Amino acid sequence: MNAVGTVLRERYEIIAEIGKGGMSTVYLAKDKNLGSYWAVKQVKNDKNVDIEAFKKEVELLSSLSHSDIPRIVDRIDAGEDFFVVMDFIDGTSLGKKVMNEGPIKENDVVEWAKMLCDVLEYLHTAKDNPIIYRDMKPDNIMLTQSGRVKLIDFGIAKECRRGQNETGASVGTKGYAAPEQYRGASNILDERTDIYSLGATLFFLVTGIAPMKPPKGIRPIRQINPLLSEGLEYIIAKCTDDAPENRYQNCRELKEDLKNINQLTSVYRRRMSRKLAAFSTALVASLLFLIMTFIGYSGMQKENEDNYQYYYKLAYNDNKSNDLASAAENYVKAIECKPDNIEAYILYFNILLPQSGDEEFIDKTKDAIDIMRNTYLDNTKSDMYENKDLMYLVVKRCIEVNDSTYASYAVNYIDILKDKKFSADDLDSYEIIASNCAKNLATQDFEAFNLALLNLEKTTDNVKMTANDKLSNYYSIMVMYSGYPTYLDDAYTRIYEIGSEAKAIIDSNLQIEDLTFNNIIPMYELIASSLYNNAITLSDSLEKEKQYKLSIEWFGYLDDLNDNLSENLSIKKGNAYKGIFDIYNTANNRKNMNDTIKAYLDKSIVVYQNIIDKNNSSFLSYIYITQAYLDKEMIKSSAAERDFTTVNRYYARIVELKNSDKNLSNIALSQFSSLKQSVINAGLEG
Repeated sequence: MNAVGTVLRERYEIIAEIGKGGMSTVYLAKDKNLGSYWAVKQVKNDKNVDIEAFKKEVELLSSLSHSDIPRIVDRIDAGEDFFVVMDFIDGTSLGKKVMNEGPIKENDVVEWAKMLCDVLEYLHTAKDNPIIYRDMKPDNIMLTQSGRVKLIDFGIAKECRRGQNETGASVGTKGYAAPEQYRGASNILDERTDIYSLGATLFFLVTGIAPMKPPKGIRPIRQINPLLSEGLEYIIAKCTDDAPENRYQNCRELKEDLKNINQLTSVYRRRMSRKLAAFSTALVASLLFLIMTFIGYSGMQKENEDNYQYYYKLAYNDNKSNDLASAAENYVKAIECKPDNIEAYILYFNILLPQSGDEEFIDKTKDAIDIMRNTYLDNTKSDMYENKDLMYLVVKRCIEVNDSTYASYAVNYIDILKDKKFSADDLDSYEIIASNCAKNLATQDFEAFNLALLNLEKTTDNVKMTANDKLSNYYSIMVMYSGYPTYLDDAYTRIYEIGSEAKAIIDSNLQIEDLTFNNIIPMYELIASSLYNNAITLSDSLEKEKQYKLSIEWFGYLDDLNDNLSENLSIKKGNAYKGIFDIYNTANNRKNMNDTIKAYLDKSIVVYQNIIDKNNSSFLSYIYITQAYLDKEMIKSSAAERDFTTVNRYYARIVELKNSDKNLSNIALSQFSSLKQSVINAGLEG
């Protein structure tokens, strides 16, 4: 049975079929409460389907928590059918991308490979025995609009006991499956099995050629394209060696080589071999160096102090003149001079964090956290290894990105801070928040989560702290409410009220140099977006209009800060104006609609047109502006006054974009279908 048109739990409206497999159908569903979109997988419980196997997949996926793996958010047993609601990945598969565009640029493939290493490393270490994905291939990797890759379809993933033969039918995809996955082979599967499949996937992405079944599966990529690097050829060859013992033994090893791919030449590898042979000589030289170092220690101490002050001042001046790259370099040099002085580390961290209005705010914050973690906090050789003060700052940032992986880092760090007797009024609240964010929806304690947010807000209001710390806490709280609006009490109201308190602090401190809080624009964007999201869920017209107007007010504050809104936020701004018009655009009101309401429609058109002026291929903006112009004509009092020239021109552009772009998301196609029906209803050609 095709489920399109079905509404599950009076909430998930199934609007389109987006995929079909051997035992399941995947649909796109719209959340009637939130206006967001979900993927819904349907399995019919009949004799041709192993429903228990499907439920095991759901069970496995529900136990995982990683930002690049879709979450299970609901399960619905509806008689003969079993539905699972999960994150909708709005993007295109890498398999489809290669088929449409040909081989992918090496730099992009290497970056995606690093992300996939992180996902596989998580799977391989999340439980006592590794979860082996068993079906890594381009069609199971989705490239999102933000440029990240995500792993989908865990139908044959399995927790495999080390060294134990896997029974049952051979599974995997021909060419991408490792030799041990084929019938008659060892069927002993471990981390190296997925590494083989990842190597085969990289081969396809850079060559456009589907790999063959082992042992003739992969040939050197530079025989196909001489412009590809020797390093990537070496990595793919090592990943896809027929013998598991000759492959990378885990994804950490593989990722390390990907990070240093430019060094992986035959000359470099020979040089490393010679270095090993010269180890004894180097050891003697090191001992002599240590003696000389000891003799000159006191002199070097003074020199280091002088150098520290020199680089610290350079970095400070660079920061003042907004040369952030140079400031970061000089803070690192200052750290090298005095590695036990935390001040430079904290300033370096602040420089690494993105500045207000950066479109890649979340990703750059994650990058800054990773540098602090990998280089200092988790590095036993660093003077800042498990440093309490630096760790506490990183904990807050881990929570702000609202990502389960980074929340897990925060949980670990909070445990260390408590073991070290670190004292902070808000630490207990952050512990509960981070713990819940690190879990999947099924295991989160939202009552405790909600109470922790209220306690953190109360602490922030009542405990004496700097304006920067207050704003940081407020922002963390708002991010949490924004991430779980249906699970936390009065989420949108709390975001607006806390945001108003934060704005009062910002307005009174904006000219003070000590105000270093750099999330002002992301905070205002979050508030404006949340007010809009709340408005579209409401049925009461007066309250709906009020929320739209508040959203427009906060978008106005962003205009005052010269914020260059992302396309997605600009569309929300335009839709807020259009939303007010739509409240009054009913059959009874059209003839008597006043100029104030009509002005909201005109303002929405201005916003949509600004987006199109910047991006002439913005499919959704063309959809919305065409609908706005159509409404503008339809509210005219008589058919004789209507002129659909502009509507037809924009609609023709939409059709042109649709025909030229084979990677349009299902959401975009759904919006096109809705507009097409409006055009037909108006008596125009659809």
